[in-house]
Amino acid sequence: MTVLATVCAMLLASCGGSDAESSRPNGNSVEGHEEVQVSLSAAQIREAMPDGDMLPDGVGGISRPDTFEGQEAGEKCRTETGTACSGVVASGLHAYTTHPGEGDIFWTAFAFDTAENAQVALKGTVTSKRKDDESDDLKELKVSVHADEVNAYCLPPSYDYSSGKDMKFYDATVMMRIGGVVILLVGYDMPNFKVIQELATGAAARVTTVARGKNPDA
Repeated sequence: MTVLATVCAMLLASCGGSDAESSRPNGNSVEGHEEVQVSLSAAQIREAMPDGDMLPDGVGGISRPDTFEGQEAGEKCRTETGTACSGVVASGLHAYTTHPGEGDIFWTAFAFDTAENAQVALKGTVTSKRKDDESDDLKELKVSVHADEVNAYCLPPSYDYSSGKDMKFYDATVMMRIGGVVILLVGYDMPNFKVIQELATGAAARVTTVARGKNPDA
């Protein structure tokens, strides 16, 4: 059985500078990283969703998880990635709330028949998301995950003066590929970056565990 190599950088609780190990804007694999052919069914995607006791501190579930197959999975994939999504097998969606505060994080996954098809979808996702969020304030976000490719960025805290309160809001996006599975995490109005960084670490680990035929909650 092949084993995923580690793509690891220090887990930071703030928006950081670019790091070749932790965030690769071009979606390139780390040199020497061993690729694996991993894909998941809709049932496996549901099992891999971060939920319950495995959620990091400051994150709680707020929605009923959904999974999709066939044409429906393809439609959701094309909308999210901006690609043709050739070979997409299944997809899944879950949402979380963050506390303190009223932030949200959305977890989306797409499983493909091959790692090559997943690569195309990830590249399209990276291009689309970064274009939508293009800003002089955009910074690379460091995360610690086991993945073939990872691309993460964030925006420095903004302030909400309309409420009369000096409140900080943190937005960030983490995109990664593990074999034939693409995972997207998008967080809005979070209390800090740590909540999405830790959720990304757990999300990648769960996909790997499920792909190996093991129980991620064991």
